[in-house]
Amino acid sequence: MIMMKAVISNWIPEDAIQYLKEAHFEVFVADSNEPLTYLSELKTADAYINRLGLCDASIIEQCKKLKVIGRTGVGFDNIDIACATRHHIPVVVTPGTNSRAVAEHTLALLLACAKRLKDMDQGVRQGNWPIRDAEPPIELEGKTVGIIGTGAIGKIVAQLCRALGMECLGYSHSHNRAKVEQVGCVFAESLPELLKKSDFVTLHVPLLATTQHMISLPELQMMKPTAFLINTSRGEVVNEADLAKALQEGIIAGAGVDVFSQEPVPPEQPLLQAPHLIMTPHCAALTPESMGASCLACAKGCVAVCRGEKWPQVVNPEVYGK
Repeated sequence: MIMMKAVISNWIPEDAIQYLKEAHFEVFVADSNEPLTYLSELKTADAYINRLGLCDASIIEQCKKLKVIGRTGVGFDNIDIACATRHHIPVVVTPGTNSRAVAEHTLALLLACAKRLKDMDQGVRQGNWPIRDAEPPIELEGKTVGIIGTGAIGKIVAQLCRALGMECLGYSHSHNRAKVEQVGCVFAESLPELLKKSDFVTLHVPLLATTQHMISLPELQMMKPTAFLINTSRGEVVNEADLAKALQEGIIAGAGVDVFSQEPVPPEQPLLQAPHLIMTPHCAALTPESMGASCLACAKGCVAVCRGEKWPQVVNPEVYGK
């Protein structure tokens, strides 16, 4: 059997690498977020599994042998999909493999905000015992959570929140009432309706032209002053400067954020100085269970495409007709 080559941007679990090797792939792991540093390897690759780093047209157009690009997850904003499609390269994604991990992280941030865990922890460390009365925690039962995006992750978030006695309000940017109601949410006719009614607003949408900065100052001002915003989707879905302003001015009560417009976060990131904010380093999907499932699914998809199969989980299925 003819050997092929897979280039992987960063570490993936050994079982995914072993799957590639058993499928007769030479495997090169770059351990780099910058494709230019391993471009010479990419130029001879049949498959490129990109975990981190920008794969734009300048990279794709130099990789004449490339048959498939794989993403370990569902986000693909770091891949030039239009360029890949022009070159008839399917872009494999792995929907559903990290849904539980991200949903649980969402709930963790939501609970941390409700119980003010960051502020309480700092208060104890600083000898500020009275903080427990100045900023008391709240209960979740009976509160309304507004879920923006009711796909695989939003569905699990709804399940977890209902188990805690919360009311779930759902909004789909495609205005799909049936999809929202199927996951157990009350359908919100509009984004303003959801924002005005919710005690917690959680974001689960891809980064698209229609979702970039969908939460900016006007939307934050629609929320209750006692409400919290949770973002585990993509950083640019939220205008970060506006969120920092909303937190500093008390427009909303707090926020929990796992994703940022620039990662790693630079020192000038406005959210670093914002109060009542819990931040995590884009780690929601990095559980061993999620990483294992996602990377193995990505490897299987890439192998299938290289063998001439029409793998169904791709961003650009139109390439199969070309």
